[in-house]
Amino acid sequence: MNETKKADYTPSHVANFFLDKAEEEGIPITQMKLQKLVYIGYGWCLAVLDVKLFDEHIGVWQHGPVIASLYHEFKRYGSHHIAEKSVKFDLDNKLTLEPSIPHIDKANHKVIEVLTIVWNSYKPLSAWALRDKTHENGTPWSTAKNNCHDYLEDDSIKNHFHEKIQEYLHG
Repeated sequence: MNETKKADYTPSHVANFFLDKAEEEGIPITQMKLQKLVYIGYGWCLAVLDVKLFDEHIGVWQHGPVIASLYHEFKRYGSHHIAEKSVKFDLDNKLTLEPSIPHIDKANHKVIEVLTIVWNSYKPLSAWALRDKTHENGTPWSTAKNNCHDYLEDDSIKNHFHEKIQEYLHG
């Protein structure tokens, strides 16, 4: 069995991909919707490309899968639309914090193609509709929740999205 490749991204990179798309198309996006899009993008990349986009665990929270770093960064928006990009702070050579906005490398065509498919497929859905999809019986979230796990397992995510993609392709 092939080992899953790791991309050199953080949840912020993936979040900014979707925030950029939302801004380009004039589609407001809430934290809940962003959380679900990042999770779905992560799952699609595991299933289609065998690529793990980031190393942070995806938590089993009340309203579905959640990436804690994104939650804490955007919680000030509550259920309102997010108005800023995700930022990270790096130490520059003067030992000061320099903010930057992480983006997925445009040369990474395969990841961008998969995330674009995710965006185009799921952008019409509301945050609550996406939440409901993650809560369906048999999803990685529902299985982890029923087994009292705190985090989703990558194998469970990968298998789930591989199955969903196959169902979609083969009707």
